[in-house]
Amino acid sequence: MRRATESDIPEIVRITNLAYAVEAFCIRGQRIRPEEVAALMETGRFLVEPGGSGLRASVFLRPEGIRWYLGLLAVAPDCQGRGLGRKMVEEAGELCRAEGGRFLDITVVSLRKELFPFYEGLGFHAHDVMPFREPEKLLLPLHLVKCTKALVPAEEL
Repeated sequence: MRRATESDIPEIVRITNLAYAVEAFCIRGQRIRPEEVAALMETGRFLVEPGGSGLRASVFLRPEGIRWYLGLLAVAPDCQGRGLGRKMVEEAGELCRAEGGRFLDITVVSLRKELFPFYEGLGFHAHDVMPFREPEKLLLPLHLVKCTKALVPAEEL
């Protein structure tokens, strides 16, 4: 896994939109555009897993004090089901901890019920809800579930 550069933007967009195509039943349009990835790179970083002629996976990280936000986890469809998503989240958590992070936060679309056991297995737990940021894209009513994971033992918090 390595930190993404501007030259990775087209591939990050490609695999993210492929990975998030499963949300087409509830959210209209593409998940991300190149200019959005470029803007996110200014506030945080993408980590990518190279493979073959492109990227196999990517994830976005942004520091927010002792909390870090993890989002846009994407694994190329032909690489899913092999533990790569788990590896990306675990390695991202290690990086955040090494840089002083104490918590890792994510948001999950409420209708993506299959994702909750995955994230719970990685140590995340739901703690709040928030509205979807672009309600005009919604095809079905939904919200975002905020989940968090401690990156250090309780006595170090």
